[in-house]
Amino acid sequence: MDDTTINYVIYIAATPENLWDTLTNPEALKKNWGIIESQWTVGSAVSEVSETGRGLWKGDVLESERPRLLSFTFQVIGDVERTEVRFELSARESFVGLTVTQLGFQPNSKLFQACARAWPEIMSSFKSYIETGRSLRFGWKH
Repeated sequence: MDDTTINYVIYIAATPENLWDTLTNPEALKKNWGIIESQWTVGSAVSEVSETGRGLWKGDVLESERPRLLSFTFQVIGDVERTEVRFELSARESFVGLTVTQLGFQPNSKLFQACARAWPEIMSSFKSYIETGRSLRFGWKH
């Protein structure tokens, strides 16, 4: 198994613009992922902080092409491993395909295992939120 790249695809009943707006909206992010802070423009910082304000991870926006592509670096605070996260949105007839790719993990990375578990949960919560108005609650969130 390739343990240096995560690829996850999900299909969401939304428009690319609606999905983009949800993926970059601070309130929607908080409900479905965590307290993520960014301006989502190329070169701007992106980070997640805990409810107590402690930094969890940080990065920089690499690409921001609304409503098609968003990528940023990802580095857990206090760790040297740095990866890249890519959200690619592809319009279909009545839904959007969202591909999440995280690449650049070091071989045998502990971060890889955590992220491989987290992305399906995070994206499933976004799907539920967009389609029903309700986010999913996983033990590691909120």
